[in-house]
Amino acid sequence: MNHVLILSDTHHIVKSLSLLIQTEPSLHVLEATRDVIGNMDQLPDNSVIIVDMNVDNIELLIEQFPEKYRVILYSGSLELMDIPIHLQSTGCRYFNAYTSPEEIIKILMGCV
Repeated sequence: MNHVLILSDTHHIVKSLSLLIQTEPSLHVLEATRDVIGNMDQLPDNSVIIVDMNVDNIELLIEQFPEKYRVILYSGSLELMDIPIHLQSTGCRYFNAYTSPEEIIKILMGCV
């Protein structure tokens, strides 16, 4: 089983993405508790982290993730220009609110 952690300050984003991810039997949503956030290096090796681009200090947050985890950026915006240039260079995948559910699952499956 592959694990997905969703980091967002917006409850409806977490809920919507969690429901979508649960449609794929091989994916499991990890709850973003304080213990999980405080021990990021303890996530299962086959974990993917989805980060809402509206999270405060996103650049610092992403730098703290162990390199063994794949990071996918999420934006509610249609504009790809919202992604800071220095985040593009990290090789993060990206999807937004307009990406089809099927494509989101493909992106997640390709990252684990």
